[in-house]
Amino acid sequence: MKDALFFCDAHFHAVQCHRLPVDSESARFWGISCAHAVDEYWEQEKLLAEGSRRIWGAFGLHPQNPLVENASFLEELLRKKQIVAIGEAGFDFFTPAFRDDRARQEAAWDISKKLALHYQVPLIVHNRKALDLMFRDCRELSNVTSVIFHSFAFGVREALALLDHGINAYFSFGKPLLNGNKRSIACARELPFGRLLLETDAPFQMLKGKERTEPEEIVRVYTEFCRLRGVALGETCQKLWQNFCAAYNMASAS
Repeated sequence: MKDALFFCDAHFHAVQCHRLPVDSESARFWGISCAHAVDEYWEQEKLLAEGSRRIWGAFGLHPQNPLVENASFLEELLRKKQIVAIGEAGFDFFTPAFRDDRARQEAAWDISKKLALHYQVPLIVHNRKALDLMFRDCRELSNVTSVIFHSFAFGVREALALLDHGINAYFSFGKPLLNGNKRSIACARELPFGRLLLETDAPFQMLKGKERTEPEEIVRVYTEFCRLRGVALGETCQKLWQNFCAAYNMASAS
């Protein structure tokens, strides 16, 4: 597989997927899978241990259901180096119910930030309708080893502003590129190549009219990104693999 292309899925959920990608002679898959409950984490670990997949696990206090009672479990995983990142973490004010849960979201976010700083691990951010809170906390975030904005839902100006505030930020995009999302497309085209990642968010982020996504569809995301950016697939795979390794502290991985 010396000449195989690397497809890096910066964010998905292995436990909820029907299947995980399988390496072939022409393609090698890397990825980060997130879990948000204790039982889900152990199921994730079992899945990721099967075969020789290059998929690593993360665990977080998701803002849609911020289980702050899992903070000690999260710290135990970090202490034992059983996860490579914290996430998802952040804020979701997309619905009235989520907005009403702000106090728990704030508590979970504070825990996540502090642990990311203490253990110097990447932080995977879920943020909907609350980007102002990232700027509020930019001083702390600028000291986190890296901040991966999963499915970044804002524009080029906002992304550049986060970088200007000293955050070692990476911006990840998935199916919105294929669904015609103007902000995502603009970011994919205009942001510095070294700050970009691609993802599936499988099985949850899907094409219009579809019910789910599977991780192997990362190839479709890559293909569309190449079209938008005007860059060859081989070059894209190489550059995004480098970004993936840098974002997740895997520079020496092979």
